[in-house]
Amino acid sequence: MKTFVIRARSGSTRVERLRKSVGAGSHFEIIAHCVMNAFFVSNGFREDVEVYIILDSAEDFPRSIQLSKGISLAGFHEEAVIAVVEQALKESSALQKNESLLLAPGLHIHGFGFEKCVGKLMESRPVYLLDKKGEDIRETKFEPDPVFVLSDHLAMPKNIVKSLMRRGMKSISLGRKMLFASQCVVLIHDELDRS
Repeated sequence: MKTFVIRARSGSTRVERLRKSVGAGSHFEIIAHCVMNAFFVSNGFREDVEVYIILDSAEDFPRSIQLSKGISLAGFHEEAVIAVVEQALKESSALQKNESLLLAPGLHIHGFGFEKCVGKLMESRPVYLLDKKGEDIRETKFEPDPVFVLSDHLAMPKNIVKSLMRRGMKSISLGRKMLFASQCVVLIHDELDRS
């Protein structure tokens, strides 16, 4: 199992704002592209992958939307991903903080944000943060069931990174150039597919 945790720091938990954020300041299209690149291959779907979309911009508490095997997407495009996220937000309007709901096969929503999500994953799995100053991915020996942490167009806060590093998170690099998160997903798959 490969897991991608994508932190949408400006991702709204209000369903009426989600579609408006595509191509606008909060750039939700970045998240959609990450999901597409995580799951889709030519004429196929990766079943050994799960994705957490962390929506940080909330008036009450953040949400973590978990997509995994069994998820039904209406196509290989941005609109299909946005529709699933909208569905999750609409169907979980009564979600309470720290509560989790199974909404459909392969579609969960959790009433917590980035730090709790990553903390739970770190309890049993190796977690890697994408950072251009990290260890070169080609020199990294990955433990089974790796988790990869990425951010949208906003950088991860340094204090959060330091806290997670103290708890055992490792950093890996895909090279010197800063890439789109969706490009990072493709390169990670490529490296692991070759091993």
